Amino acid sequence: MKKWYNKLFLNNIRKAVDNFSLIQNGDKILVGLSGGKDSIFLLYSLNLLKNRSYLDFDILGAHIDLNLGVNVTPIKDFCNELNIPFIVEKTDIGQRIFNSDKSPCYLCSKLKRGAISRIAKKYNCNKIAFGHHLTDVVETFLLNLIYTGKIGTFKPNTYNTKKDLTLIRPLIYVNEETIEKVVKMESLPLAKGSKCPMDKQTKREEMKTLVKNLKNLYPDFEEKVISGIQNIDLDKLWIKR
Repeated sequence: MKKWYNKLFLNNIRKAVDNFSLIQNGDKILVGLSGGKDSIFLLYSLNLLKNRSYLDFDILGAHIDLNLGVNVTPIKDFCNELNIPFIVEKTDIGQRIFNSDKSPCYLCSKLKRGAISRIAKKYNCNKIAFGHHLTDVVETFLLNLIYTGKIGTFKPNTYNTKKDLTLIRPLIYVNEETIEKVVKMESLPLAKGSKCPMDKQTKREEMKTLVKNLKNLYPDFEEKVISGIQNIDLDKLWIKR
């Protein structure tokens, strides 16, 4: 039985789950599977957690088909191997996002979240898990700081009162390098076909380059940002009275 995953990533996922009460017994969790490395790693990790912890919860996988020619058969086969139900929701989102005055990335994200929420309600899921990881946390922190002048990032969990769904991010303590390593080591399947037309054309790509450069200077930069987010010194902030 493999034990290497405990130190490499599973203990960090347990830490996130425990610190922020992300998963409880009886949860039915829908995992949004884009076909990329982050979401397939999330599915793989949650299945490990389910089989190797005290928590008793169910997992479903769902892919939102944007009609961009992506083949998710490898993802479907992997879910079958794990005995995890896999749902594909066909949409025309891929065409709609480029026929609008709004940012394609913003609109795509909004429409996909709406679709994944509808699937969650249809299959009686109470939580949706997203594959945002530690590096995403840091990049979002820098995006907010540089482009909006605000200090903050996304939360580990968010409750949507309107839809009665909780969004969770179990990978917030796992960095992107670790995910890439495990996906390669375990030969986790990825979707085949065309990539997003906006791939590598966003401000987030700028942040990826910035984080990479900062890590070359300060190897523990990502961990320090995460520590700072959780250890705010209110006495040293400029709070208007």
